Amino acid sequence: MKGLKGFFWFLFKCFAVYSLLVYALTFWVPSSHWLPGFLMMSFPVTVLINIGFVIFWLLVDSKKALAPLFLIFLSGIFLDRTYQFKKDVIDLSTKENKKKVFKVLNYNVFGFWIRPDHSRADDAETNKMKKWIVDQDADVLCMPEFNNEDYRSDFRIVEFLRKSGYRYSNMLDNRKMKDGTTFKTLAMFSRYPIINHKENPTEAQNGLMYIDIAVGKDTLRVVGVHLYSMSLRLSKLVSQKEMSGIKKETRGTLSQMKKGFIARVSETKILEKWIKESPYAIILCGDFNETPYSYVYGKCRKLLNNAFETRGEGFGFSFNHLPYFIRIDNQFYDDKKLDARDFKTFNKIKYSDHYPCLGTYQFKI
Repeated sequence: MKGLKGFFWFLFKCFAVYSLLVYALTFWVPSSHWLPGFLMMSFPVTVLINIGFVIFWLLVDSKKALAPLFLIFLSGIFLDRTYQFKKDVIDLSTKENKKKVFKVLNYNVFGFWIRPDHSRADDAETNKMKKWIVDQDADVLCMPEFNNEDYRSDFRIVEFLRKSGYRYSNMLDNRKMKDGTTFKTLAMFSRYPIINHKENPTEAQNGLMYIDIAVGKDTLRVVGVHLYSMSLRLSKLVSQKEMSGIKKETRGTLSQMKKGFIARVSETKILEKWIKESPYAIILCGDFNETPYSYVYGKCRKLLNNAFETRGEGFGFSFNHLPYFIRIDNQFYDDKKLDARDFKTFNKIKYSDHYPCLGTYQFKI
């Protein structure tokens, strides 16, 4: 028994070093290399394993439980990124609080369920989704995987949104949006005039762009992103029954993740440039395809506040698919020029493989 205890204590000490390395990388974000990307992504797992070590040592040698307990306590510096307790509701109905208030909705819409095998049952989902979006009364919409098809009226999303008050729009490849045009891309819509825009497509329907909009006497820059997708087939991986299939899918998954880490570093450099050069108040939103413990999130967090961390509630998980418990859709804002009044992740709205996020902001007077 003594030898077994010694082995597990050695095992814990090795894992403690790993935990501290993960914490340091996540806190300081010192490297853009793909390898730290894997390490930082493992942050939630390190916390869970340390909880397991606490339970184990409480049963075997209670004094040793203090060491993993300390590591769990230390991980609390990342609590803001992980979980938010309920905030006091700000009454936006008062005259003072109504001033210069606007809302931004970001929602990866999964192509509005418009696919080659689209069925009548999917039609209902498409129409419910469209109605839900306009019912939120957001001033700006940022929609990765936006889809518009001209062969059926239900699929003419551009026409529907324009009739709903979103007269101004821009898309990633800078084509002019026409009601009858067929395309699938990152798209942004606004109730306010777009006075300037810039696009940076990267791959297929991924990339980033910004629109400058005139909100009364103020100008707001909204950066919309759909960063490099990893296209992970986790459902296929967990369904494998043969070891050869598991190995093949695991290699493919890790390869895609590595490509994603590398690609998103390049995209982040462009984002940093746009944020630093913006003469206006700025909101950055969309599908980041990165967790809150990543290089991309860390870099954005150094430049802007995260709306979930300021006004969110709960875990804010935004992915309606395996692995489910991740938050990859975000809104960041310039706290020098804007106040975040509210932020919601609608995890009961299951029309897409992502949940929509709605932020309410106010220009500082």
